[in-house]
Amino acid sequence: MLVVLTWLALMISLVADFTTGTSIDSAQAANARDELRAHYLARSAVNLSRLLVKIQQQFIEPVMGQAQAALKQFTGGNNANAAGGAGAGSALGMLGMSLKVTDYAGPLMGFFSGSKEEVGALGSLIGLNTEGVKGLGLRSGRFDAQITSEDGKIDINCGGGLSSNKGNQLTVYRLLMGLMYARRFDRLFSEADNTGQFATRDGVARAIIDWADGDEQMFSPDGSSNSEDYRYDARADRYRSHDNNYDTVEEIKMVRGVSDGFMEAFLPHLTTYASDQACKVNIGAITNKNGGDCTPLVMGLVRAAATPDPTKPPTDPTILDDQQLYPRASLACDRASAAGFDSIDTLVNVMQNPQSSVLPDDPRYKMFQSMRKLDINKAELAKLAYVGSPRVYRIVATGESGKVKKKITAIVDTGRTYENPFTLNPAAEKAAGVLQYWREE
Repeated sequence: MLVVLTWLALMISLVADFTTGTSIDSAQAANARDELRAHYLARSAVNLSRLLVKIQQQFIEPVMGQAQAALKQFTGGNNANAAGGAGAGSALGMLGMSLKVTDYAGPLMGFFSGSKEEVGALGSLIGLNTEGVKGLGLRSGRFDAQITSEDGKIDINCGGGLSSNKGNQLTVYRLLMGLMYARRFDRLFSEADNTGQFATRDGVARAIIDWADGDEQMFSPDGSSNSEDYRYDARADRYRSHDNNYDTVEEIKMVRGVSDGFMEAFLPHLTTYASDQACKVNIGAITNKNGGDCTPLVMGLVRAAATPDPTKPPTDPTILDDQQLYPRASLACDRASAAGFDSIDTLVNVMQNPQSSVLPDDPRYKMFQSMRKLDINKAELAKLAYVGSPRVYRIVATGESGKVKKKITAIVDTGRTYENPFTLNPAAEKAAGVLQYWREE
């Protein structure tokens, strides 16, 4: 009996050890499988996103351009005159024609990543029977993507580098000061940081520019010259200023005065990849979709246009009143998300005559009628903003398989010359857009 009990105990321990080892090996194999599958699902989402960007540029935008021309002809070809009136006629005159297929990347991805039932439901929305179509849907896992344009942001790299451009730096300074001016951000500049230092709007804007330029002279909007002395090497974790272009927009966190609150408030409106050489913001690319809010950016653009000389106050103090400017900027963002801007004039008209952009039965109509007219310098606004087709896109793709989730962030420049000598097909790579940035998490 003692031998039998000993044998049973030994066998139980051996079986338990074997079972545990087998379970661990099986779980590891499953995790490795899911990790690899999630990685390639995320890459598939990136590739499909690049295809959508190409469809937007080669097919959607030309059609929308023709539709916009037809609309202008139908409304008399003068949106500005239409904006001056009131009622349904003026609202029609303010309409534009804009369709951004990239805004609908999520639902479009569902055709390829959803279940059989989801693919069928999506197909029924457009009257398409997907029963006999091969290659749609996934048996396991899923992927998704979000596509936004980098051209509709403030480029903090513009004017920087080893050969700094003072004129471009002044443009970036004006844009940053306009973005930060709103009273809602006062708390960010009225509380000390963890070192007991207080940051000012002017100081942060200068520091952001000085981090990216190649000299050691502090930027000044009035042209005065002082040495950069931000004392980065006097902190507990010592480092030196980059004195060259930002590698990523997240690098701005190392600049003096930039706090976590600053990052949360302003990072969505900043970039290091915008394509305009004069630092202008493409208002044709701004939108409230994909969880964004372009209202602070529009307010910043209007305020920057009102201060051609940043050392002097604007001629119209109403520009500085959040209660006057915020509702108009919010309306402009709603219009940008729904129909887009066809020109700088359209944004000016929305800001000066907001009641012309809503119907008389809209609750906001009377409120806008009672507001003072803003004095907006269109020529100055045109120095800071333009309307055009986006060129640089940010793709945030996710792939899921089992309990594993992979995320890929990619920046695609559709207008840059391809310079990678090791690619097997340079023409195809350039046609799909040159990858500026790639990060996997």
